[in-house]
Amino acid sequence: MKYVVGVDIGGTFTDLVCIDETGKPTVVKTPSTPSDPSIAVMDGLKKLGDQLEGNFEKFMANLIRICHGTTVSTNTVLTWTGAKVGMLCTKGFRDILGIRCGIRENPYDFTIPQPEPLSPRYLRIPIQERIIWNGEERIPLNEEEVVKACDFFKKEGVEAVAVCFLWSFKNPSHERRAVQICREKLPGVYVCGSFEIQPEVREYWRMSTTVLNAYVGPNLSKYIKHLVDSLREAGFKGELLITQSNAGVISPEIAINQAVRTILSGPACAPAAAAYVGTPLGLKNVITIDMGGTSFDVCLIKDGKPMMTFESAVGGVYHMRLPMVDIHTIGAGGGSVAYVDSFGVLHVGPQSAGADPGPACYGKGGTDPTVTDADLVLGYLNPDYFLGGEIPLYPELAQEAIRNKVAEPLKMDVMQAAWAIRKIADHSMTDAISVVSVQRGEDPRRYTLVVAGGAGPVHAASLAKLLGIRQILVPKESSIFCALGGVISDLRHDLVRSVVTRVSALDLQMINRVYRELKEIGDSYLEREGIPLESRYYVKSMDMRYKGQYHELEIALPDVVEVDQQIMNQAVEDFHRRHEQLYSYRDVTDIEIINLRLAAYGKVVTPPQEPLPFVSKDASRHRKVYSRKAFFEVDGDLKSIDTPIYDGDSMEVGNIVEGPAIIEQKVTTIVVPPGAKIEVTPYGHFLMEILSE
Repeated sequence: MKYVVGVDIGGTFTDLVCIDETGKPTVVKTPSTPSDPSIAVMDGLKKLGDQLEGNFEKFMANLIRICHGTTVSTNTVLTWTGAKVGMLCTKGFRDILGIRCGIRENPYDFTIPQPEPLSPRYLRIPIQERIIWNGEERIPLNEEEVVKACDFFKKEGVEAVAVCFLWSFKNPSHERRAVQICREKLPGVYVCGSFEIQPEVREYWRMSTTVLNAYVGPNLSKYIKHLVDSLREAGFKGELLITQSNAGVISPEIAINQAVRTILSGPACAPAAAAYVGTPLGLKNVITIDMGGTSFDVCLIKDGKPMMTFESAVGGVYHMRLPMVDIHTIGAGGGSVAYVDSFGVLHVGPQSAGADPGPACYGKGGTDPTVTDADLVLGYLNPDYFLGGEIPLYPELAQEAIRNKVAEPLKMDVMQAAWAIRKIADHSMTDAISVVSVQRGEDPRRYTLVVAGGAGPVHAASLAKLLGIRQILVPKESSIFCALGGVISDLRHDLVRSVVTRVSALDLQMINRVYRELKEIGDSYLEREGIPLESRYYVKSMDMRYKGQYHELEIALPDVVEVDQQIMNQAVEDFHRRHEQLYSYRDVTDIEIINLRLAAYGKVVTPPQEPLPFVSKDASRHRKVYSRKAFFEVDGDLKSIDTPIYDGDSMEVGNIVEGPAIIEQKVTTIVVPPGAKIEVTPYGHFLMEILSE
C-alpha cells in the first residue's frame, strides 16, 4: 500500500493526515514541539506507521509524498527571531525601507513609533549603480563597493543579505552580479535579490518583500534541511513538498530560496480543502473558519474560489506583496488565555497557553484559564476522550484556574465565568468573520460555514447563530483541514512581469513574448520538481487600472496560447464590469496594464471522493450509554441540560441527530445546540442546520 501525508504544524498541535491508495484517510495529532518542530512531525509519522503498517520503517518506505505546511516563517517574524539582515541598495535610496508608505500605521496616534525595519539603517549599504525606467544602464555597477560591503557585513556578523536595486525588474543584470559577488564573498550567508523574489514595479513593496525573505530565510532553511535529513535517516525516499501562502506547494529547494512565500504556509491550505470537500455537495459559496489552539483563521470562498490578495502585512507591520489566499487571522483559539485587567474587564486572548504548558486542564503546570478550560467546565468536552483518550483532561484544574483568575475577581460563580469566557471568544471570532464578509459587501447569511480546527466544531453553532448563518459543514477531517489542503494542492509558481502600457497603444507581440518568457521560467521550476509536460497547466492574468489610479485589479484571461485582440477586448470589458461591481462606476478614461501574471501549475493526484450509500436516519445505536450535563443558552438564560453523547466516528450516512447533543470524535467534538439538527452526508461529513433561535 502506498501513502501520501499532509502535515500542518500549529501552535498547540501538529496535525497529520495520511491518504492511502483507496482514498481512506487516517488522522493523528501530536503535541507541537516549538523548540524543534520536526520532532512533532517525526512523532506523528511514527504513530501513522504503527497504525497502518505496524512498522515505521515499512511505512516510510511506502510513503511517496509529504506535503508540509509550516509556521516557521510566520513565527520568525512574530517573535523577532530572524536573521541579522544587510541590504545593498541603489545609492541615494537607502531610506526607502524606513519611509515605508509615507504614512503612520495609525495616523491618529502620534505616540506610536514607526516599526523598526528588519534591516537597520547602518546595515543598508548604498551602491553606485543605476538602471533607468526602460531597462537601460545609466551608471555601471561599482563592484568594488559591493566587495567592501561584503567585508563590512562579515565584520558585523550579518546572516542574510538582500539586494534591492532600482528598476531591477526591467533589467536584473546589476542585481544578479551583486548577488553572485555576495555569495562568493560570504559563504554560508543567505543571499537573495529582488529580481528573484518580487520582480515588480513599486520599489518599497519590492524592497520590503525581499528583506522579509532574507529575514526568515535562514531559519526556514535550517528547519527544512534538518527535516530532510531526519526523513532521509528514517528511510523516506519520496517527495517532500512545502505549502505556500497561495495554497500551492513547492519543492524544499525553491521554498528555501523564496522563503517569504511560506509566511502563511499552514492556514492557506484550509480554504483549498474547503473548496475540495464542498464541491461534491454543491457548496460553492462558503466561509471557512479554522480554530486551533492558538489562532482563528477566516477566509471567504466565492464561486468555488478562495479570495486572493497581493498585499499583506505580517503581524500587521511588515509588508509583503505576493499572491496569497486572503486570510484574516486573530489570536483566538482553544489555548487563548482569559484574564481580568486592572479595570476589572475580562479579556480573552490574543495570548495563548500554547503547547507547553497548555491550558490548565492539561495538568502540565499551566495556571491561566483558557477557552479550552471554559469548554471543559461547561460540559462540552469529555475529559476521558480528548484526542481519543491520549491526553487526559482535569476538570478540577480548569475550575480552579477559572475561579482564581476570573470568577473571584469578577464576583461570579465558576459557570458564569466560563460562559463569559466563551461568549467573549465567540464575539471576537464573529468580528473576524465579518471582516471578510460584511465589510466587503458580502452577506454571511448567504454562505455556508465550513468548520476546521480541533476547537472549531465546539464553537461553530454559536458563531453561526450570532451571524444568522443557517448551514454549517463539519468535514470528517475538520481537525486536520490544513494538512488535508496540502495533500490535495497542486504545485504552483506565481510569476509576474511589470510592463506598464496603455491599452490604446498595446503591443500584442510584446504581451505574448512576455508570457512566453514567464512560461519558460515556470517550466524550469516544474522541470526541477519532476512534473511531466502532460501534468502542467498555466493561468494568465493582467493587473489593470484606469489611467491615473494607484491600485489595480487582477483580470483573468482565458486558457489560450496567444493573446489576440478579441481576448483583449473581453479583458477590457471584464475590467470595466469588475470595477463597477467594486466601486459602483465605470470610467471612459484609458486603461493601463501594469503587470502580466502567469501561474504555472503541476497537477498532483488527489484522493477520490466517492459517495457512500444511505444507511439510516436513526442514529440511536451510535449513542453512548452515558450523557452529561452541558450548558446552553435557552431564551436568554444559561441552563444546564442533560445532553446525549454520540460516537461521531461510527455514525453512518443518513444519520440525523437533533440538538441538544454532543458528537464526540477522536480528534474533535461537535456541539449541536437546542434548535439545531445535524446529518451525516454521503461523503461522511456532518451538515448542521440551525432551525431556530
